[in-house]
Amino acid sequence: MGVTQSSTTKVTGVQEKVLKFLLMGPAGAGKSTFGSCLECIVEETALKSAGMYTPTPGVAFYKVPLKNGKCYVNWELGGQQRYQPLWKLWWKGASGAFLIIDASNKESLAVAKNIHQLIVGELRLPYVVCANKKDLPNSLHPEMIANHLEISDPKLIFPTSAVTGDNVQEAFLELVQRTEKRCEL
Repeated sequence: MGVTQSSTTKVTGVQEKVLKFLLMGPAGAGKSTFGSCLECIVEETALKSAGMYTPTPGVAFYKVPLKNGKCYVNWELGGQQRYQPLWKLWWKGASGAFLIIDASNKESLAVAKNIHQLIVGELRLPYVVCANKKDLPNSLHPEMIANHLEISDPKLIFPTSAVTGDNVQEAFLELVQRTEKRCEL
C-alpha cells in the first residue's frame, strides 16, 4: 500500500524518491502549524509565527526537497468530520502518517482513536503520534495517550509543540526511518 514513489522532474530529468506523508488528526489539533513547522525545520529557515486557527478546507499539500536526493510531500487532511469521508481519495500512495493530537484537549482523544485505528487497520502505514501542544497547561502525558489509543510502543509517541518546533524534527526523522525500513522489506 504505502511505498516510496519515484517521479522524474521535468527540469533535470532525474528520478527522485518521494515520501508521501499524511498529516491526520482531529480538527484543531495543529496539523497546519505542524506542517509549516516541519517545512521550516527541513529547509532550515526560521519558524513562521503561528497565526489564528484557520481550518484546512479538505486538503493542503506541499513538497519539500531533502538533502539526500529524496523529497517528501505532506498531505494535510482536514480534520473536520465533513472532510473525513474524502480522505480515501488522498491517501493513495502514502508512505507514512503523522497522527497529530491536541494533547491539551482530552475530548479529542475519541476521534484520535478512530483515526489511529484507520491508520493501523486499513492503511497499514508506518506512523508516529505527535502529542502536539505540549507547551499548553494540562497537556496529557504520552503514557495516558498511549493507553487511550492502545499503543504498546511508547517510542511512537512524540510530545511536540509545533509553535516552538520542540520535538517536531525528531518525530519526522523517526517516521522517515520507519518508512525507509518498510520500503527495504
